[in-house]
Amino acid sequence: MDHPQAWIERLSELRASGRPCALVVVTGVKGSGPRESGARMIVAGGELVWGTIGGGNLELQAIRHATELLARGRALSESVAYPLGEKVGQCCGGEVSVFFETFPWTRRKIVIFGAGHVAQAIAGLSAYLQADLVLVDPREEDDIRPELPKKRAWQFVSVDEPAAELDELPDDTLVLVMTHSHALDLEILVRAIRRDFPYVGLIGSERKWERFQKRLAQRGFTAAEIAKVTCPIGVSKHSKEPTAIAIATAAELLDVIARTNAVR
Repeated sequence: MDHPQAWIERLSELRASGRPCALVVVTGVKGSGPRESGARMIVAGGELVWGTIGGGNLELQAIRHATELLARGRALSESVAYPLGEKVGQCCGGEVSVFFETFPWTRRKIVIFGAGHVAQAIAGLSAYLQADLVLVDPREEDDIRPELPKKRAWQFVSVDEPAAELDELPDDTLVLVMTHSHALDLEILVRAIRRDFPYVGLIGSERKWERFQKRLAQRGFTAAEIAKVTCPIGVSKHSKEPTAIAIATAAELLDVIARTNAVR
């Protein structure tokens, strides 16, 4: 028999494997019911993968509802009351309240073009951003300064044509542009705007952004398209210190993730 906290271990296993699931908990019973309050089960892939809330049609309905919630692709929670009468194929005659909580385990992707001081500082905050973070740079790792840490919770990719990487990214990727070359920044920016990502940030001053806006206009971009770019980046623009820029930018990214997750 599973110990009382076994459901936590099962959720942890599902999270480690990246398998979306829903926790289903009996939170109240009026009259007679198949299980007591606190009974739990976990649903994944349209089927029961752990526990039970009593079997029968109640459980089948709860599995269906959990599967419908998971299909929405975002974290959700709600309570549903199930009367246990002939209509639902149960003869207990009571009513069971069931709480549903989904765990999609989806992580957003943040791709930073460039691997300098600020890029590495933002990458160091990847655990707080709860995102898969990638640094893309045309230089080999040994040529990067400051040196990349040997142990890191993010990915570094060295490619000859960084801008081409944009074509393979998911539509909800957050993109930051901060390479060692203004010409490369512009090339990446042009391609990123065409992809219509939810966030495209360019590091730099307002003066740099004025120059870039002129160059983008010369490339045929409209004012509305150019306005999709955030420059300068970060919720605060008062410091040029890499760590301060990283923290301000991370706060901005978290806000974008929260807002765009809400409408997915």
